[in-house]
Amino acid sequence: MGVSRIIEEAIERVRPSAGERRKVQAAVDDVMAKVKDQAKDAPYNLDVMLVGSAAKDTYVFPPDLDVFVLFPPQVPRSELEKRGLGIGRRVLGGEERYAEHPYIHGKLRGFKVDIVPCYAIDDPSELQSAVDRTPFHTDYIISHLKPEQHDQVRLLKQFMKGIGTYSAEAKVQGFSGYLVELLILRYGDFQGVLEASKDWGEGMALSLADGAVRRFASPMTFYDPVDPERNVASALSLQNMALFIRASREFLARPDIRFFFPRPHSVWSRSRASREMGRRGTRLIAVQLARPDLTDDNLYPQARKTLDGMQSTLEAAGFIVLDRCFQVRAGKVDLIMELQTDRLPATVRHLGPPVTSQHSAQFLEKWNEEAVVRPYIENGRWMAIIRRPYSDAKELLSHELHKAGLGSEMKGLEGLRVLSHQQLMKQGPLSSITALLDKTAPWER
Repeated sequence: MGVSRIIEEAIERVRPSAGERRKVQAAVDDVMAKVKDQAKDAPYNLDVMLVGSAAKDTYVFPPDLDVFVLFPPQVPRSELEKRGLGIGRRVLGGEERYAEHPYIHGKLRGFKVDIVPCYAIDDPSELQSAVDRTPFHTDYIISHLKPEQHDQVRLLKQFMKGIGTYSAEAKVQGFSGYLVELLILRYGDFQGVLEASKDWGEGMALSLADGAVRRFASPMTFYDPVDPERNVASALSLQNMALFIRASREFLARPDIRFFFPRPHSVWSRSRASREMGRRGTRLIAVQLARPDLTDDNLYPQARKTLDGMQSTLEAAGFIVLDRCFQVRAGKVDLIMELQTDRLPATVRHLGPPVTSQHSAQFLEKWNEEAVVRPYIENGRWMAIIRRPYSDAKELLSHELHKAGLGSEMKGLEGLRVLSHQQLMKQGPLSSITALLDKTAPWER
C-alpha cells in the first residue's frame, strides 16, 4: 500500500468524530464557565483563556484541557499563586503540581484538566513566568495554521506517538505539541516534515523567520516565533531526534499503518529472556530503589542521573557496560544493565610511574607488601599485579553505589536491592528485562 493510502487511512482514524467534538466542547464550556464564575470574585479583573491543542483544534482525541487564568502584571507572585490555585481547587479539587510555578491538575467530564495561573502581559519580552508565553503560542498557531493543516498536525502527532517520540515531558524527552505545529508550518504538511527530516543533522537550527541568531547547545533548535530567544526543541533528546529520522526514512520507504498505531509491546517470558541471555553470553545486573514521591518531570531526570552513577561505578571498577535502561514501576525504580561479565579476575595489572620518576619510591613503598605480584619493570615503568577491591558486580554496587553521583532524591538509596544475573533470571521484573533486551522498533511488532 502506498504512502498516500496509508496517510488517508491514518487521517480518518485521528480526525475527531462529530461525537468526540461534542464531548470536547461540552467539557470546555463547563470548565470555562466554572473558572470564570470563580474568577469574578477576585478584587481585580481576571481573564480566562483556553489554550493548547483544544483551543487550536490540533488535538488527537481525547485532548488535555488547559485553562489559563490571566492576572494583571502588578499582582504579586504570591498572590497570583494563592488565588490561582484556589480557583483551580474549587473547580477541580485535583492536585497541586509544579512546573515553573504551581498549578492545579484534575479531571472534569472524563478529560484531564490543568488550571494554570499566569500574567496577562502585552509582549513576550515582558515575561514574569515561563508560562506567560503560552497564550501567545495559542494565538500564533490559530492565526497562522491553515484549515487543511489541522489534520496534518494530528497526523504528525500520532506518528510520533506511535514511534514513541511525542511529548516534551521529562519522561519522554520528545517533540512537544507546539513544536509539531511549527514543523507543519515550516514544511507544509506531514509528508513534507518526513522528507525534510532525512537531511536533518545534530545541532541543526530551524525558524519561521529571519533574525534568530542565538545558539543553543541542543540536538535541534527551533526558534520560537513568539520569542526568538527561546528554543522550542530544548526538551528533545538526541536519541528521540535520531529515532524520528529513522522512522521517517523507513515509513517513506515501506509505509505501514503500524507507524501510527503499533501493536502492543509484549513482555517476554522468563524462558525467552533466559534463552536470549544464553545466546548473547552476557550478564545482567540490576538495582531496585523505592520510588521517591516526585512528579515525573522531577523523577525521570533523577533516575537518569542515578543510572549514570551506577554505570560509572561499574566502569571505574573494570566492568564493561554494553547496554542499560531504567523503568519506573509502581513503587519502584529499576536500573538494569547488561555487562560483558559480572565477575572479573581477582587480580589486575596496576601501572606505576617510570623508574626514573621521583614517585618511584612512593609506589614501591605502597605495593612491595600489598601487591599479589611485587613491583617489576616493564618498558621502563613500574608494574604490579594487585588484588581488585571488588571482582563481583553485585558486591560492588551493594557497597559502593552510595559514593556515586546520584539523583538528589535517590542518594539515600531507599529500598536498595541489588539483583544478580541469576536472581534476575529467576525472579527479576520481566517488564524491565524486556525493555533492555528487546530492540524491536514499535512499527516492527
